[in-house]
Amino acid sequence: MKDIAGLIACRGGSVRIPNKNIKNFGGSSLLEIKIKQLLQVVPQVYVNSDSESILEIADKSGAIPVLRDSKYATSEVSINEVYAEVTKPVPHEHILFAHVTSPLIKISTIQHCIDQYNNLSVKFDSVCTVQLLKKFIWYKGKSVNYDSNKMPRSQDLPNYHMIAFAINILPKELLLNLKNIVTNNYFPIELDEIEAMDIDDKVEFELAEYLYTK
Repeated sequence: MKDIAGLIACRGGSVRIPNKNIKNFGGSSLLEIKIKQLLQVVPQVYVNSDSESILEIADKSGAIPVLRDSKYATSEVSINEVYAEVTKPVPHEHILFAHVTSPLIKISTIQHCIDQYNNLSVKFDSVCTVQLLKKFIWYKGKSVNYDSNKMPRSQDLPNYHMIAFAINILPKELLLNLKNIVTNNYFPIELDEIEAMDIDDKVEFELAEYLYTK
């Protein structure tokens, strides 16, 4: 078994939904739900944040709080720099990077991601959750994934993967070198539309909460 630790990057500011990560969500919060999920599959979970409130909740929930330099908690800094910065303090060889905004992913799916990562063939270097995309895609006035003169059935469209930022597992060293959690040689774990749901606005928050509590 590989030395895998969970990592949650959770800044205090949220533009579309104030305090989204610690706001009441089905009687809990997105942060608490994610910590609880991860602690069922990995021995240690780190929460990196610039917010004392978030770090306090993380500590009470059984995670290891890590204070982030405020320089890396603004919209001006690139996400690649943030990936590297929040990973540096984690004293483990492999990182399971999880997003709090994906509360509907199942524990069994997260465990499946870990199992796949522990048994990767040499042609893969990471595990990444994805969503199968079979849509008629156009860009700059042209069809991208089909011949518009020979319209296919939707089921016959090629399999495109849309990155579902729910779970990414990769070596710490590779993450620091790439400054990214998505590698060129990832092993895809397909999620359905429910598990892949990512909360970005109020409508998605309310819909996800309904699905979580029903």
